[in-house]
Amino acid sequence: MRLFVILIILMVVTGFSTGVNVVCPVKRYVVMLFQPVTLRCNFTTTATVPPIVTWKYKSFCRDPIQAALNPGSAENAIAQANPNYNPNIECSDQSRTVRIVASKQNSVTLGTEYQGRKISIINNADLNIAQTELGDSGVYVCIVVPPQDLSGAGEDYTELIVLE
Repeated sequence: MRLFVILIILMVVTGFSTGVNVVCPVKRYVVMLFQPVTLRCNFTTTATVPPIVTWKYKSFCRDPIQAALNPGSAENAIAQANPNYNPNIECSDQSRTVRIVASKQNSVTLGTEYQGRKISIINNADLNIAQTELGDSGVYVCIVVPPQDLSGAGEDYTELIVLE
């Protein structure tokens, strides 16, 4: 028992936390209008309580199709000079639409704009959209928050492009 108490004290003093690692393994999905898609999100955590999983939608900063058709633009030149910069997705949230798609702890709750649609969080953290719409094109952020995690949430993103 004494060893257990010492171990707990060491964890508190050293700032031990359960930690969470989140990865969206596919960075871009391209689907046809009305087709289903499952946006994958994998996570690892040492927490014993199931985490809260939230998917957030962010509109593109600029249309990636138009950007591809205009390779000589100034933004594309900047992106070529800095491979870590993506002008399609890197802009402030104040300059684009941001909304909650769905959240899951024990059950799935859809965001206001997604009520009535066949959308769910499956396989722990994957976002399943049964029938895509044109307005679904954008950046999707998977956020995982283990209730026991003292260090905060983990997140990653993927892009969805819906073609007509």
